[in-house]
Amino acid sequence: MRRRSVIPGLTGSLLLALLLLSACSRGPSLQDQLAGRIEQLSRTSELGTVEYTVRKAVKARDEGDWFKIGNRRILFSCTARIKAGINLERVPLDKLVVDESTRSVSLVLPHATVFSIDIPPEQIRLEYEDVTGFRQHFSDQERQALLRQGEREIVRDLPKLGILAEAESNAEEFFRPMLEQMGFENIQIRFE
Repeated sequence: MRRRSVIPGLTGSLLLALLLLSACSRGPSLQDQLAGRIEQLSRTSELGTVEYTVRKAVKARDEGDWFKIGNRRILFSCTARIKAGINLERVPLDKLVVDESTRSVSLVLPHATVFSIDIPPEQIRLEYEDVTGFRQHFSDQERQALLRQGEREIVRDLPKLGILAEAESNAEEFFRPMLEQMGFENIQIRFE
């Protein structure tokens, strides 16, 4: 009596089905996964990576002309909060390079920018004002102009503070663990 085995035919069909399923369920490539994560992050728009608190003294001295008798001096102090980071909407996904065989990635991020400089009114203090002779006190317009000058000086001094360099360093520290978690071993992050 000859027995017919259903197993070889079933095994072949099963093997073919498993092969098709594994090909279909392979999922997106590492590049697509990473691009998807960055796109999700870009919905938040800004990645604030550093916040500084800066105290600034703003002073003015008006000695007067030969026809004005007396002097005017004023000194303000103010505290500013500066936030900086990376604009995620500007991450160039077309420059994202992934090599799955070597598990390497090259990610280009935009340079850090200052998101905000906030000088709350309650953090502005008149420290000193001296008006002598027949001189007028500083007007509100003059005081406002001096405070705007102080804000411009804070912006001018940002490179000396190193806030943008620190913001980029912190952004790199944010992305590196995420890339390592995705399985990348050779990671290159640069800013342009």
